[in-house]
Amino acid sequence: MGDVRKRRMSCFFKSVAITLGIVISGSLTTDVVKAYAEIKTIDINITKTGDAGKEIQDCLDVAKEDASGNTQYVFNFPKGEYVLNDTVLKVYSYSTLNMDGCTLKRGGSLKEWKSMLRIGNAIGNTDDPGAYGYNGYHDITIKGGTFDGNGNKAATNNTDSPSLLRFGHGSNLTFEGVTFKNPYDNHHMEFAACKGVTIRNCVFEGFVPKKGKTGVKAVNYANNEAVQFDIMHSDSHFPQYPFLDDTPCQDIVVDGCTFTNLQRGIGTHSAVAGSYFTNIAFTNNTFSNIGGYAIVATNYKNSVISGNTIKDCGAGILFRAMVQSHETFYSPLSGGFKVDHDAASVIENNTIQVSDKKYTKATAYGISLYSEVVKKDISNAGGKVPKGDYTLYGVKVNNNTITMNNAGYGIWLQTTNTCDIIDNSVTMNVSAGVSGKGNCDPIRLVRSKNININNNVFVNKKTNKKTQKACGIVVTTKSSATIMNNNFKNSPKDGIFVVTGSSATVKSNTVNKTGRYGLNVCEKSKAGSVKNKFKKCKKRPYNEYNKSKITKK
Repeated sequence: MGDVRKRRMSCFFKSVAITLGIVISGSLTTDVVKAYAEIKTIDINITKTGDAGKEIQDCLDVAKEDASGNTQYVFNFPKGEYVLNDTVLKVYSYSTLNMDGCTLKRGGSLKEWKSMLRIGNAIGNTDDPGAYGYNGYHDITIKGGTFDGNGNKAATNNTDSPSLLRFGHGSNLTFEGVTFKNPYDNHHMEFAACKGVTIRNCVFEGFVPKKGKTGVKAVNYANNEAVQFDIMHSDSHFPQYPFLDDTPCQDIVVDGCTFTNLQRGIGTHSAVAGSYFTNIAFTNNTFSNIGGYAIVATNYKNSVISGNTIKDCGAGILFRAMVQSHETFYSPLSGGFKVDHDAASVIENNTIQVSDKKYTKATAYGISLYSEVVKKDISNAGGKVPKGDYTLYGVKVNNNTITMNNAGYGIWLQTTNTCDIIDNSVTMNVSAGVSGKGNCDPIRLVRSKNININNNVFVNKKTNKKTQKACGIVVTTKSSATIMNNNFKNSPKDGIFVVTGSSATVKSNTVNKTGRYGLNVCEKSKAGSVKNKFKKCKKRPYNEYNKSKITKK
């Protein structure tokens, strides 16, 4: 009876029963309608602003104790700022947290701070044993409010500090109009083995790097996305959410959000062979002042990256079926796997502006599609990258506007097949003093076959020591492409360069002003040229070299 009295002091049950409440939760493909017999509204009363965790948790536990599934609990947080002192809040199924005007700020006296909020207390005990697949806590919504990681204070004491919010084995998780800011050396949010996640109109701002990491080191020492969709593979990746079963995330929407002043934007930088994240949509978001990439998609299928505005970032969008370093790509826990090559995904209608952020972990790019053929097992800290052909198929790169203000590549494909590059505009605006590397080609294909490059516009604005080797399109290392109806302006070297055992069909393109050739085919390569217009080529329109052939029609 004493516990009940204490709870009533901090939780006021304003509305007890409303017959047949209806809640609709959505994914990329379907809407699920949940009918509740009751909706209970609970006003949270906080008296200890400097240590509010217990009073809040006493209220949230009401949902835990009701296992019927017939009641939705709506928790109204008070306005003001409240500190979670060495406390992680645990939220349970059928809970809605209304947090407009409320700021929760992380604090603590321990060497290792806690996350601010998680679903359940799944630590493997009899009270909360954990889950497999997506069968953990579900139907949880957070609306409004602010989660402040208090990263500057953590940095002062070099405190171990996990992500602000963490979710595993959950489903139907919704976040609307929430602000997340200032984590220390970690993510704002992270999810593993979750299905039906919607993050809409939220703000992610501020990242405090690890103590001693400043300047270039702060940009390059790790990959801390503001929102990470992780793998449920090992405790080193996602601890305290049993059970480890390699379940991927699926049915994810991140829409209309703002990401600013961060180390990385959103996505997935780890993967398990044969385990694919499906139905992922990153749409209509704005990214600004991001040290590295804005978006990373590793082992994604049936996904859409569309309508995003990316400006003043170290790199744009990375879509891949293999991790370049091999450090975070693993064999499945079950042992066997099958590679599904067809990503069936679209990157379209994005505006991308890449700046010199001293991002030295990778060559800069606007959009990069990447994979590999791994000829033998490669050992890493988590086991091994199993040998196999991971060639990436079926990605459409359409109608994007890319401006490169750092050396690198506009659209860069490595070990891909049957991909489209259509209706894009790529402007290379690279100054001589930038730190980036790469030849500054608007499009570069490496070990990529059957690529359709159609109706794009490529412009190089500056000729200097950084751009002097730039071509409009480079097709290299046994690649093949159909290049049609593109417009090239001011290529410091060649308009189109086909080299190293590659081939291309080149038709109805306009190449205006090159520093050398219009179409250059070298090193046992071949190209067919039909109805192209080559203007102001400094040497000549065509060049063949070293057992190569151009067939003109």
